[in-house]
Amino acid sequence: MLKKVLLSLLVLMALAAFWFWPKAETAVVVLDKPQPDAIAEPQPKAVAQTAAPVQMDQYQQEELQQSFSLLSQAYAAELSYPSYSRPLTSADHQLLNPNHFDTVALPLEGGASASLVLPKYRFSYPEAVVFKLVMAGLSPQNVKAELRQQQSGKVLAQADLTAGTDYTEWAHQFDATESWDGAMELLVLFEAEGKTQQLQTGLDYSYPVATITGIGSSSSRGADLVIPVNLNVKKAGMYRLRANLFTENKQPLAVLTAEEYLTEGSAKLELRAFKQVLQQQAGPYWLGTFVLELRSAMPGEANRYGDSKEPGFVVEAINFGQLSDEPFVLSDEEKQRLQFLQQLAEGR
Repeated sequence: MLKKVLLSLLVLMALAAFWFWPKAETAVVVLDKPQPDAIAEPQPKAVAQTAAPVQMDQYQQEELQQSFSLLSQAYAAELSYPSYSRPLTSADHQLLNPNHFDTVALPLEGGASASLVLPKYRFSYPEAVVFKLVMAGLSPQNVKAELRQQQSGKVLAQADLTAGTDYTEWAHQFDATESWDGAMELLVLFEAEGKTQQLQTGLDYSYPVATITGIGSSSSRGADLVIPVNLNVKKAGMYRLRANLFTENKQPLAVLTAEEYLTEGSAKLELRAFKQVLQQQAGPYWLGTFVLELRSAMPGEANRYGDSKEPGFVVEAINFGQLSDEPFVLSDEEKQRLQFLQQLAEGR
């Protein structure tokens, strides 16, 4: 285990040394006020401490080279496709469900449990925040819920929850106001067996900064299928759009990404699908699972999100023969990264 940890750290250190260069920092020295009766004592000179190099035996060196070899192979495989158009499979759960909420579970005594369930993590105005408490093996009393702003702790909504007919679920929804925006916390409290229990989770609520209104006619450009996406932008800034492209039967093909500065009003972003990710499918296609994000303009500022008028749109079929067979060409930076990893794998 220690060897694996050491090797992992070495890999991370090597990659960090290549990709990142430390910024110059200004040292701040805090001086105490001088004491009038204090006598300066000669201080010993500081001796610089040099860390001893990590010694590895032949087995460790071979294992490290093997790790770099696997890493370089994985990176080379990733570079087979442009970053704006990557293959998508049914195994890519996070990409297929970018707004998935992980149920918050609380184990209780005697095998009982309590769970806080939400349909998704991110909500957009005017959606209500819908949730439910699910109990197993126990009947709670005095079930209450509260929604707060995460940063300020301000209470936005609160309610006493009512049990369903089978007394296993306590469902509720908080209706939103236009002022709701940003990171929030949902708390559910209840009493069971003389104790107060609490379930808590975070969620994101956004007043949409832009809305996807539709798509234009698709076309071919070199080896790419080009899909124009129409938007109504309420707040100008640098936007990133991620969407999934499916076959007509909703089989995943690719995850597409575009990024561009957009001004207020009507705007357009172009998504491009590289020919190889289309798997000889000429369409029609289905485009959906949108994540429209306004990138933060300064450190510490949270990203904001947009929405879509519809959950997805049909992309018309194209003449597949119009797409060229030209391969994807690596950038100079990508070539340098790959060469660096290959050299590490060869022990150079």
